[in-house]
Amino acid sequence: MSELPVEKPEVLVVDDSKVIRLAARKMLGTDYTIHLAEDGLAGWEMLQDNSAISVVFTDLSMPNMGGMELLEKIRTSSSDQIANLPVIILTGADDSESVKQQVFDAGATDFISKPFESIDLLSRAKAYARLSRKVVELEKKTGFDKLTGLCNASLLVEQGAKAFSFAGRHRLHISVVYFEIQDFQNCFLKHGKKVAQYIIVAVGKRLQEVMREEDVAARLGVAKYALILPMTDRKKTRVVIERVCESINKLVFNTGKEKIRVSFKVGYSSPEFSEELEFNDLLDQADEALQRAMASPTETVVCFDDAPDEEEGPVVISDDDINQAFVHILAGDFYQIPEQHLAAVVERLSPFMQYAENQLATDEIKKPAQKNIAV
Repeated sequence: MSELPVEKPEVLVVDDSKVIRLAARKMLGTDYTIHLAEDGLAGWEMLQDNSAISVVFTDLSMPNMGGMELLEKIRTSSSDQIANLPVIILTGADDSESVKQQVFDAGATDFISKPFESIDLLSRAKAYARLSRKVVELEKKTGFDKLTGLCNASLLVEQGAKAFSFAGRHRLHISVVYFEIQDFQNCFLKHGKKVAQYIIVAVGKRLQEVMREEDVAARLGVAKYALILPMTDRKKTRVVIERVCESINKLVFNTGKEKIRVSFKVGYSSPEFSEELEFNDLLDQADEALQRAMASPTETVVCFDDAPDEEEGPVVISDDDINQAFVHILAGDFYQIPEQHLAAVVERLSPFMQYAENQLATDEIKKPAQKNIAV
């Protein structure tokens, strides 16, 4: 019987030197899946898109976003998985001891001096990738989210599959509801990690208070929650959703400077029994309904079986929306621009891009003539 292939740990190397990046790939490529980024901004985007990365190696001095800023973004991330990543700093001869101390105080895990030997890179990658994997495996085994005490994604699937199987055998209803806090990313950026975590915990506690004993509640993402509701049809599921949203809407968080209220976007699935339907299908349906709710400027609660509103007019993009998008672009936070705003932003930028392209082309034409005059 052949053994299943073992997945390689994934490592991110961030350095503006192509030589360093290629050297790292050559040294680590046999045992690790390597992701390469030429600056902190590109590295940060990779971390947003890939939760499998278990170790980060980064240079300090880079264009667009340096290693210090990247480290700060990692350590203050609203995602626990990103915030707890091992970050190894690649230091050069020009980096003083005071700089190293500053970076260490900011949360660096370890240092490697350039030029480095393959053993330096391999030993760090092996030690910290193994540590990251053990932490993830431990969290999966415990089955509970350490911040809220709710089930984690693994336990949700385990408990949900059992409830779904029971519902199938006895031809009972079962529903899955996905909740996500609206505009949580902006709240995190404005008020910081401490306030954001307090909100996450309070919302989780409120979910526990309103759920029944047979229900299963879980935290699936930074501000994303789920409820599995056995023996609950579509009509009763709406009642549960209204009760949860009403309870959450009553929460007021006082930062000392202002009071914050939060609200949910909700997607759910309450299908009629079908022998062809599997539990993972139910999860996918609830998630798709949630994404439709998140994309809608008007809908707060969406059921998977509801047909998308074809007659809904185009999203109106105001000048304030465009100005805010430009602020995000200049800050390098492209991911914060809502997807439905992208087309309008590109349309506004098109005249400038055309102008810049024409000017650059004109400059290229002029260069040979200027050289001839100088001669």
